[in-house]
Amino acid sequence: MSALSKSQSHGRIGEAAVYAKCWMHGIPAYSTGGLRANFAGSDIIVETVELRTKLWVQVKTGAPILKGYVYLTQCAGDNDLAIDKFTADFIVFVNIDVRIAKTHTHDGSLDFRNLSFYVVPGIAANRIYRTALEGWAAKPKRDGGRRKLSNMAVHVASERMEEYRDAWALLKSVSGAGR
Repeated sequence: MSALSKSQSHGRIGEAAVYAKCWMHGIPAYSTGGLRANFAGSDIIVETVELRTKLWVQVKTGAPILKGYVYLTQCAGDNDLAIDKFTADFIVFVNIDVRIAKTHTHDGSLDFRNLSFYVVPGIAANRIYRTALEGWAAKPKRDGGRRKLSNMAVHVASERMEEYRDAWALLKSVSGAGR
């Protein structure tokens, strides 16, 4: 077997951790298992009290390289300024402690203690993402030129995300779980 890519495994680890956290908080959830064609923009499906209604949850995982910031996702380019980045009902941003993200060797040293979760309604996630992106795009480069947004890691100040840190109760209340 070839060595696991951290960029790929971190995404899978984030999805599995969110799936587990949902159940730990009494939120019935199911993984889409990587079936991207059938569940585009969604990694987890959450049951609701309405039998024919489900909540779609997208998981974005990364390691914040900026101290005091939360990593959101990579920017796809200028188009992200014009359209919503996220289509799911909730986005869970999973941040891996940057020290362990860089050094672990898939040996079990990475665990829940190294993960931070931000449970954000989709509408709010799009607003936060776009505001951060617009702020960065508006700053001219040193040479006065325009910044390129493609493949840029988007971060926001931790204070901006504090209300969503471990906000599993928000997802649970919207799903109606436990009623």
